[in-house]
Amino acid sequence: MIPLGRPRPLAIRIFAAAFLAAALLRLAYGLADLPLAETVYAANLPLIAWDREATIIALSAEFTIALIPLVWIYLLAARFARWLVLGFGALRLVLSDPAGLAGTLLIAIAMAALLTPQATRWFARRQEIDPAVFD
Repeated sequence: MIPLGRPRPLAIRIFAAAFLAAALLRLAYGLADLPLAETVYAANLPLIAWDREATIIALSAEFTIALIPLVWIYLLAARFARWLVLGFGALRLVLSDPAGLAGTLLIAIAMAALLTPQATRWFARRQEIDPAVFD
């Protein structure tokens, strides 16, 4: 595990800021127009009886789920999370996004930051940590 006090490279900080901003933007767009969000959810998951409360819960769940790989990458330098974010980010770029162009741009920035040499060194460094340091 990467010590919490260890400074993160700029690429990882850019990823974290862009990824968090995209997740917040998606949540804000959904909450700002609940009827539209409800319609989108109903079109994609018709077996669920969507109402205002279910839509708010789904939007909150999506936001919370987005925070998980952010923590894995920012705090733990988990390599698998990098590829998870890149894979799902690519899907999000291909599929339509209710958050529009701003959300798509933020995800693209976050993905690009994860592919920089600086980020690659950050993930590689995780293997270099001596476990005896934590004793």
